[in-house]
Amino acid sequence: MNFAESIKKARERGMQDEQILEAIKKQNPHKEDFFNREKNRGLTSANILDNIINEEKIPKKIPLEEPTIPPEIKEHIPPKPTEETKLWMRIFITLVLISIAATSITMFYRAFFVPKLKPINPEIIVHEIQIPRATPPSIRLYPEKDSIDRFAITANEEYLLYLKKIVRDNKDGELIRIIIDDQRDGAKNIRSSNLEDFFNIFQIKFPENIFTKIEKDFNLFVYTKEITGRIALSVKFDKSVRDDVEWTLMRPWEETMAEDFRFFFAEWDQQISSVGEFLTTTHKGDLPVSFSIRYKEGSGGAGIYYAITEDRLLFATSLESIKNIIERYYYLGR
Repeated sequence: MNFAESIKKARERGMQDEQILEAIKKQNPHKEDFFNREKNRGLTSANILDNIINEEKIPKKIPLEEPTIPPEIKEHIPPKPTEETKLWMRIFITLVLISIAATSITMFYRAFFVPKLKPINPEIIVHEIQIPRATPPSIRLYPEKDSIDRFAITANEEYLLYLKKIVRDNKDGELIRIIIDDQRDGAKNIRSSNLEDFFNIFQIKFPENIFTKIEKDFNLFVYTKEITGRIALSVKFDKSVRDDVEWTLMRPWEETMAEDFRFFFAEWDQQISSVGEFLTTTHKGDLPVSFSIRYKEGSGGAGIYYAITEDRLLFATSLESIKNIIERYYYLGR
């Protein structure tokens, strides 16, 4: 590359004529007087550079050899592309053109030959699920220290798993009412789990005439103050059949109750002996009246305890639990 081409390249890179001339002076100090004389004659930097490029007005005093190209100019001059680079550029441009052509053909084909699809309007199907209303509490609950835990089951195994989890995770001495939504027949047929479900899930055998005397709806509780025997329940019956509940239902059931509840207590690692009869104790505490409790003790502080009031059958698996349920029953309407 000759000197004139270097000047042109430097101009193309954006360098000012004055900068280019100063760079030439630095690289060719012996020509500085010549350039100064040319400026004194009224020539500008651009005129001097143009004269050099045209080789028409360069004085004979300037040597014919090619001047040294300043490095400031050289570093701004890009190298010529190699043959390999040129080949890849041709390939890239060819691929771009092919892509544009393919896109154009595809759009043309879809516009004139592909039928337009009708938009799909999704249909939203809403299933209304009625959550059953829980039965009112049959004993007194205190909002400041008691709570309610409600869960749904779709299989028998879930009943025991949820109940065990509540017993295991709560140890604050509160009374928790348990409400179970039975979804074993599907989400459209939700109902409140009743006492018959409780008996069947825990494989508790019960007298055939039991639900002719007492209701199926019941309240289930966990008394968290107890270490063992935390389960309690309450079920209503009509006041007119109170004696029938005690003498024709519960007293005859006492003969097989320990064996009938064997599987239930085994789930809590407890056992009730089938030997021996039920005993009677009373609980009054701070109440103005006393209540009779029938019981049969088992292992680990657990046992079968029940009391019959004027319209409730109260059942628990420990003496402390049944006492707590009795007191809350008494204060229900007070």
